[in-house]
Amino acid sequence: MMRWFDTLKSSVMKWTKAQKTLALGLVLIVAMSLAAVFSDKGFMNVYDFSEELDYLKKSNADLSEQNARIRKEIDALKSDPYAVEMLARDKLNLVKPGETVYQIVRETSSPEKAH
Repeated sequence: MMRWFDTLKSSVMKWTKAQKTLALGLVLIVAMSLAAVFSDKGFMNVYDFSEELDYLKKSNADLSEQNARIRKEIDALKSDPYAVEMLARDKLNLVKPGETVYQIVRETSSPEKAH
């Protein structure tokens, strides 16, 4: 390890001032590029946040549509007796007095009848 470092050091000492400046500039550019891409405020982090922002905007739009549907249903329940009746029939399985409810049950085949 030490031999490699000594070889590098002696090679760098032979460089001209312009070559040393260019090498230092390249090292700084590489370091700054890596920091710009992978740091906390780098491009990768910004990209991740933009994807999350797109997801949240879509989720917000979906929730707004759902709220509008629920608001419309609430308004109908406040003003339309037919809407209340339909809700009672569908969700609570209620019937009017005097109505007869028919339930259709499919016959399942038993193993004895299969033979």
